[in-house]
Amino acid sequence: MNCLEKDALGPSQAILVVGMRMKALSKLEWLKFVDRLVNDSGMEIIGVKAKGESFVFDRLKSADELRLDHDVTILPPKKVFLPVTEDLMTYDLKGQVRGERTIDDRKRVLIGVHPYDVIAIEQMDEIYLGSNIDEHYASRRLNTLIIASDIINVSERSFAASLGTHVTDSGYDLLVTDIGDTVVVDVGTKEGRALLKKYGSARDASKKEADTVKCWRSDLPTWFARRAKLPSSEWKRVLDENHDHPIWDENSKKCLTCGTCTTVCPTCYCYDVDDKTDLNLKEGKRQRTWDGCLLREFTLVGSGEIFREGVKERYRHRFYRKGAYLPDRKGFVACVGCGRCAYQCLPDIADPSEVMNSLASYNLHKTVEHPVPSVEHPEIMEDLLIPEPATIVRKQKMTELETLYVVRLDSGKELGHAPGQFVQVSLYGIGEAPISISSAPGGKEFELLVRRIGDVTGAMEKLKEGDKIGVRGPYGRGFDPKEMQGKNMLFISGGCGLAPMRSLIDYTMGHRKDFKDVWILYGCKEPAAILFSKDLKQWADVDNVKVLTTVDKCPDGQCWDGNIGVITTLIPKVAFDPMRTIAVIVGPPVMYKFVIRDLKSRGMPDENIIVSLERRMKCGVGKCGHCQMNGIYCCIEGPVFKYSEVKNIPEAF
Repeated sequence: MNCLEKDALGPSQAILVVGMRMKALSKLEWLKFVDRLVNDSGMEIIGVKAKGESFVFDRLKSADELRLDHDVTILPPKKVFLPVTEDLMTYDLKGQVRGERTIDDRKRVLIGVHPYDVIAIEQMDEIYLGSNIDEHYASRRLNTLIIASDIINVSERSFAASLGTHVTDSGYDLLVTDIGDTVVVDVGTKEGRALLKKYGSARDASKKEADTVKCWRSDLPTWFARRAKLPSSEWKRVLDENHDHPIWDENSKKCLTCGTCTTVCPTCYCYDVDDKTDLNLKEGKRQRTWDGCLLREFTLVGSGEIFREGVKERYRHRFYRKGAYLPDRKGFVACVGCGRCAYQCLPDIADPSEVMNSLASYNLHKTVEHPVPSVEHPEIMEDLLIPEPATIVRKQKMTELETLYVVRLDSGKELGHAPGQFVQVSLYGIGEAPISISSAPGGKEFELLVRRIGDVTGAMEKLKEGDKIGVRGPYGRGFDPKEMQGKNMLFISGGCGLAPMRSLIDYTMGHRKDFKDVWILYGCKEPAAILFSKDLKQWADVDNVKVLTTVDKCPDGQCWDGNIGVITTLIPKVAFDPMRTIAVIVGPPVMYKFVIRDLKSRGMPDENIIVSLERRMKCGVGKCGHCQMNGIYCCIEGPVFKYSEVKNIPEAF
């Protein structure tokens, strides 16, 4: 690359040199600068080091270890800000069970970050420092200075130049370019300027040195062997038009579902959370670990359903999340062309450039859109992932599997929930689970119906009145009773679906004059599984309220003189005006399509059908990724939806 012989840059060259900011050091002074950082700054200095024939970000012991000639690192620098495993809090199981937040506030300098990785970090900032700031990520991010490095050697699988991510003019404190005997430094922030002044001996860069950097960046795209045919601005359109493209079948048959592609990706941010109790059984840590949507149990819920069961669906979701869903939500394609996924994928089906190039050449287009409902998301200002202590006030066994808990926050404040919202319930040493709130809003006590189906719910059954739990929330979009006022109400629930629905029914009964006729249809497997039987009788005694119940079967030894059959057998027994009636449906996943089918056959508009959907709402704030249905996060856009909002969402039903 003979930069000094190049002509002046043309108007199409998006080059980012600002002369006033350019500094320069001799190669010797640069090495001294790094050594001073390592030995004198008191900060943790992380840079690119060789590991065999590959490169990694690791702690530097001296400047001699630093490699600015790397093509790509095995793992991206996101691991500095979102570690593979990190402690969110410590908990104490002695006496009063409690948890305390763990924050890593060490000062760091990160050296050798390529422009595409800088841009990926900026995308991560949008996720973790945007709405609902993640304090753990924020502490690391705000205490780390980034010394970026221009690309000297291009990775053979990288297509960053096609995306414009081979250069950047933001996101760094210092940006260095190794031009041989000299290292040219672009000062990006006042913190970077102060760092360079304190530990380095830099001078103003000469015009020749600045021009060399300009030419280097201008020529850089010609070094990339890989190219994407489409600009990133076109990815969403092409993906929307190719939801049924044969490539999803072809490639998914080769997929090992190992999740390596998401592990090495600089823009993947999904995670899981687990409790790790020490061997002394007195204390432990709640830890966050990387997770990935290619793994089978990523969408597993407590009742056993996996909502993205097929390999094809999981493989396709990875590309749509990056190229369609995040552009919808955040305005950027979550791929920076680094090529790591292509390097690591054994069957070689992970390369986004190859997939998008195949889609761009496809002629049969059938557009499938995945709109995200417009929902106002409440801001959580602090302790995003830290539970609030609460006490079990009362405990009532409902059935063999279900127990009702009356809970009060130890702070004495009201929970402040809306009907249909949920909370995350913590049992330290066991974990955390989302539980729907089954009581109407108001008062300092709230009720949770818990079914014994997993580790948390199983351990919760052993608790006694007066025992402590942790509570986060309330979360999600609940029902909007005001929007339903003046209408007939048709409640249709199955099994445990009556629990979140009960919060809305109780609200309706408490504001009876605001609603017209009410029908409550409830079904379960057998008479012994009926929930809230006392409530059902009380609701039936209210004027203009009709309660109909059914069971799938009545085993020998159980008494039942009511309807036998699935929940849809009750719908013909109700005479309702579909245009003046709101139908609310909550139940097991298999129930929805049949109930909705029968309501539609009666002429009910999509806008009048309200559903509450179950997903693995692990974090509650739209960051961990487990509850995502196509482009929608069930924990923030839901769990309550109008059917019209999700009827065309392939993963909703």
